[in-house]
Amino acid sequence: MSSQSAKLVDAGNMLREVTHLVEVLSMATSDIDNERQQNALQTICNIVDDRIVSINALLDAARNAPAG
Repeated sequence: MSSQSAKLVDAGNMLREVTHLVEVLSMATSDIDNERQQNALQTICNIVDDRIVSINALLDAARNAPAG
């Protein structure tokens, strides 16, 4: 495995960890009694989820790019 491939694998693994952390945070928001705070945290989780999708697309494109 090339150094570039290893970096892409590492980045994918870190992104999966972030995905799991956001899922935990999203689940924890349901335990917050203050609706305003709950909505704020859920909005942040949604934004992070959107960014994760974008980063995954970039990683996929980098993985599929011709070596050179």
